Amino acid sequence: MKPIKLELMGLNSYTDKQTIDFEKLTSRGLFGIFGNTGSGKSTILDAITIALYGDISRDTTDYINSSCDKAIVKYEFEIGSKNNRKRYFVERTIKNSATGGTKTSRVLLGEIKDSGGVDVLADKVGEVKSKIQDIIGLTSDDFTRSVVLPQGKFSEFLKLQDRDRRKMLERIFNLEKYGEKLSNKVKARRNEAKEKITSLNGKLSQHEGITEELYEETIEELLQSKKMEKLKNEDLAIAEKEFEENKIIFEDQKSLQKYIDRKSQIDLKEKEINTKREAIERSERGETIIPHINDIKI
Repeated sequence: MKPIKLELMGLNSYTDKQTIDFEKLTSRGLFGIFGNTGSGKSTILDAITIALYGDISRDTTDYINSSCDKAIVKYEFEIGSKNNRKRYFVERTIKNSATGGTKTSRVLLGEIKDSGGVDVLADKVGEVKSKIQDIIGLTSDDFTRSVVLPQGKFSEFLKLQDRDRRKMLERIFNLEKYGEKLSNKVKARRNEAKEKITSLNGKLSQHEGITEELYEETIEELLQSKKMEKLKNEDLAIAEKEFEENKIIFEDQKSLQKYIDRKSQIDLKEKEINTKREAIERSERGETIIPHINDIKI
């Protein structure tokens, strides 16, 4: 996380609005904040912590200036890899609570685009807390134990239980996927595999007596059946082809028989016509003979 700008007002000794431009400081590399005790160095870190998480790392709730009814902080920062850096701002107003302590009365989290526009990401306390943890990757406790470790608190980090220290380091260095989360995933996969084995064993128990030899025989029978089916399909295809060919021949034979019958009818007609023609010719010859016969009678 790279600080860009911090604005604060009404916080500890700062009654008027103060603006710290970190870009000018970070442009030269590393920088330090120095000053006498009580000069307000810790307040700068308090302001950043309040803006992000709504609280400070020190054991006190009395940080609103006594002459102010509220404290306002606005923090702008960059985060991300070199080619995927994003700029955000979080603005928070803190007031004294009637029951003691302090509370957030207004909060706003947004992303600053390269164009200068702003996308509002959250405006409720719970939503901002969740979004900040997603963006930075640290809880409030992690942040105060590692980034802005207060004076005298380093021993607290060292005294953390192994499990708590490990979890915190996983979050700080983004190693959660290799820690407990990975362990849980492995455990879930292991349980899933066990359930699968149990299920398969249950199915296998329903088929006791099936040996490898029987399995191979069944496979061989299946292959033979498929081969026979293939041959039958080939024979069926040949038979269908022959049927179509014979069908064509049959149709041709029917047509031929029709023409043969037609020719027979024509031949009969021709014979009948020839008979009638011969009768006519005989009749015509008879008519030419009749006058001669008459002459003979006279």
